Amino acid sequence: MRRLAENNVNWQERASEYSVGDRVVPYGMFEDQVGRVTAVWPAIGMIDVETSVGNKRYPVEDLQRFSEDGEATPPTTDSAPGGQPTVSVPGGPYPRSASRVAAAYSKRAIYWVGRDRQYRMNKQEKASGNPCCPRCAGAPPLKKAIYKRREGASDRLMGCPGCMFLIKESDLTEGAGI
Repeated sequence: MRRLAENNVNWQERASEYSVGDRVVPYGMFEDQVGRVTAVWPAIGMIDVETSVGNKRYPVEDLQRFSEDGEATPPTTDSAPGGQPTVSVPGGPYPRSASRVAAAYSKRAIYWVGRDRQYRMNKQEKASGNPCCPRCAGAPPLKKAIYKRREGASDRLMGCPGCMFLIKESDLTEGAGI
C-alpha cells in the first residue's frame, strides 16, 4: 500500500499485466540473467520468477519485461517521474509585479520590532491611535480587554476578537512608524 500512495502508480494493475511464462529480468541484473514468471500475485503486487539459481519473489516495480526476441517492453501504465497527469494550481500562477511585491512588504498593522514582543504602530495607526491586528486579513482594530484581576489590580490588554491575538499596551513602543 505504501508504494501505491508514494508514486501514484497502481501496482496491482501493473502486476496484472504480467502472465505466467513472461520473460523478465530484475533491474540491475544483466539481460543474460533472464527468468520466467511462474506466478503472479496482483493483489500484493508481487511476481514469482524462476531463474537459473532458483525461484524468487520480486515486487513488480523491480522487474523489466522482455519479448521473445530480446527487446525490453515497457509497462503500459505510466509511472515515469513527471509522467503522471498534472494538476492545476488553484488561482493559477501569479504574475510578478512590483505592486504585488511592494504590498507584501508594506506594514498594514502593528509589527514586531524588538525582543520581548515589542511592537510598533505604522503611520496610519499612529495617526488614528488605534493599533490593528497583525494576523487577520483586513487588519481589524484591537479592542481593549482585561486579562487578570489579582489583589484589586488588572492586567490591561488589547486583543483581536477574530484570532485572539493579545498584547499589553506597554508592549507598544514609541518611535517612528513605517
